[in-house]
Amino acid sequence: MDNETLSKEGAPVKGTRARQKAATRARILQCALDAFAEKGFDGTSVRDIAAAAGVNHGLIRHHFIDKDNLWKAAVDFLFARLEKEMEPAPGDIESTGLEGLKNWIRRYVRYCARHPEHARIMVQESISDSDRLKWAVEKHIRPSHEQRLPTTQHLIRKGIYPDIDPVTMIYILVAAAQTVFVLGHEVREVHGIDVTSEEFINKHADGIITLFFDHNA
Repeated sequence: MDNETLSKEGAPVKGTRARQKAATRARILQCALDAFAEKGFDGTSVRDIAAAAGVNHGLIRHHFIDKDNLWKAAVDFLFARLEKEMEPAPGDIESTGLEGLKNWIRRYVRYCARHPEHARIMVQESISDSDRLKWAVEKHIRPSHEQRLPTTQHLIRKGIYPDIDPVTMIYILVAAAQTVFVLGHEVREVHGIDVTSEEFINKHADGIITLFFDHNA
């Protein structure tokens, strides 16, 4: 039966096949992200990704054609997930004021903790200054920064952020949120801390907020 299966009672369960396809596609793209983040584009093979995802190598070739298109699809998936996970949680204060900003930082830190592959992939591509980076910049990163920049400038004018260059402010905040999770293995070896624990993630977010907004020298 196309696009549906039968329940135990014999009634059709619509959309099951579509959900399975979506789940398989998401698994392939996540395995691709993990591989590209760990080994870089040149060090990753489509066969490696297929093996990690538990699918036939030909299936990936059929849907994504080649490794370059797979990389782009994976990065599209990455940024779509970022946008979704940065949506306000129920009860979050949404404003351009301090409390809204603190909630935004907490969401961003949680995202960075869940997905360190995001920063790792961007670092990989930035090091080589690849055409893939230029594609990601034009499609995803530049529009995101252009959207964020007016808010950052507004918060600087209001005295909520320090009075520094707004682009510098954006990258300082990004680095503060991302780096400890990108270097999670190092943190574990040096300090015996699991950066993926809920306790650490919350403390890290609170630490950034204290450093930027609540600390008095």
